[in-house]
Amino acid sequence: MEKKFNKSLLGRLFSNLFTMSDILVSVCCSTFNHEKFIAKALDGFLMQKINFKIEILINDDCSQDNTVSILNDYKKRYPDFFDITFQTENQFSKGVKPFAQMLFPRVKGKYIALCEGDDFWTNPGKLQQQVDFLENNPDYSMCFHKCKIVDEDNQEFDSKTFNHLEEKDYVGRELLEKWSIPTASVVFRAEYLSHILKRSKTPGYLYGDTPMFLTLLEFGKARCLADNMSAYRIHPGGISRSASNKDMIALYKHYQTLKKDFNGKYEDIMIKNIGLYAFGISKNLIKKGHVLNGAKFLVISIVYDRNTIAEFFVRKLLRP
Repeated sequence: MEKKFNKSLLGRLFSNLFTMSDILVSVCCSTFNHEKFIAKALDGFLMQKINFKIEILINDDCSQDNTVSILNDYKKRYPDFFDITFQTENQFSKGVKPFAQMLFPRVKGKYIALCEGDDFWTNPGKLQQQVDFLENNPDYSMCFHKCKIVDEDNQEFDSKTFNHLEEKDYVGRELLEKWSIPTASVVFRAEYLSHILKRSKTPGYLYGDTPMFLTLLEFGKARCLADNMSAYRIHPGGISRSASNKDMIALYKHYQTLKKDFNGKYEDIMIKNIGLYAFGISKNLIKKGHVLNGAKFLVISIVYDRNTIAEFFVRKLLRP
């Protein structure tokens, strides 16, 4: 069997897997309408140079483009490596969390690695480095690393989003004060899945990544590794790029939930975020003629953080 793969990517990088029985890492990938990007993500999984066995679990959330065809092609070419589920209805729109509720129940590994279908890994030593760290440091529940930011054509942004990251331990407050964990950089211990799955069912959360990371920090430490080993992609169809009133209100409720959850541990940090999003919703509603609803959110913004509106008018006055 090893000879069969000698001329392929898998033959060079995964030949050691055929003599092993236990899966150490479950790679979890969630995808939706990523036809332009998904192959880059899959190739990032296949290029990993590792001395352990992995499984690659993919959930397609009812893509309407050519994503399904690309996934089927990879499955046909590498049948032993991809375990793909194709949803017949979009589950995210129903409030189902792609990772926690559609992928995590299928994992067999001791560790779980994450990647969205529009992001990708850039370093063939990524998994080995992160697994080695967790194997040697049992008091850590997760580790992550630096990443670059690219556009839909794989051109790197000169962005400061993750420039603050350094090789050190991070606590929950730091993760909430500044976006610090690129999803495609994360590897964590699967032993805490029951707690993650329980929290994923908490009403009000829009995204599952932040409450998941905070849950992991309840059981161990989080380490940022120095190397840049993945890419976060910004593109018009990205889920985090929407600025509609509906999505802003959903984010407002997301922060409200974070404020109340974890026994109020992060309440003071969330207050500013709630005020900021309430003010943004207010502006959008008033622009569209929904004055009463806009006024309601304006009052909410002032109640939570009056500095938000003050800073807005200062910027207006200082603008040339």
